[in-house]
Amino acid sequence: MRKQIVRITMVSLAAGLLSVAASGQGGEPAPEQYSATWAATGGVAGGAAGPIDIRITRYNTNEEISQYVSVLAKDGPDALRRILEKQDVGQFSPAGRVGVPLTIARKLVNGDKTIVRVVALRNISFAEARNAGRSTDYPYTMLELTLDKDGKGAGAAIGAANLRFNKKKNIYEIESFGHGQSYQKLLNVRRVK
Repeated sequence: MRKQIVRITMVSLAAGLLSVAASGQGGEPAPEQYSATWAATGGVAGGAAGPIDIRITRYNTNEEISQYVSVLAKDGPDALRRILEKQDVGQFSPAGRVGVPLTIARKLVNGDKTIVRVVALRNISFAEARNAGRSTDYPYTMLELTLDKDGKGAGAAIGAANLRFNKKKNIYEIESFGHGQSYQKLLNVRRVK
């Protein structure tokens, strides 16, 4: 069965991942840790769930995000990936696996809700790289955590994604591999004190 690809337009990104906003967040050290349960509710992994850990050592500055947006629009997703491979703003660790560095971390406050969005370069296995399937074109894992004033909440996840700039529509897009076949959510999200 052919994998479906669903494009999620700038609505998600404009809210904070690649948007530059006067949020007051900067690159100063502000270590934070979050835990959650990643649950897949459809597709091949339907019913699978496991704990994850997210450690953020700092949030990206607006200047860094502006640079990433410019590189993506001008030079494309491969150029952006090469830059992000050198970044480390924290760590994303599924239980029982070696963690991977976070490349982007953003935090937004919307009323009494706090939204944390992170991007990590996902581990591509040797077999996946050797077979050179379509999934290798989706090098990012993206997570969004929505927390209440007590530091608890829920979220969403995209296990394999790519970022693109659509020059015809003049918008940024998140392209998700196989997202139409499964819905991945984050349950029991909480800030670890």
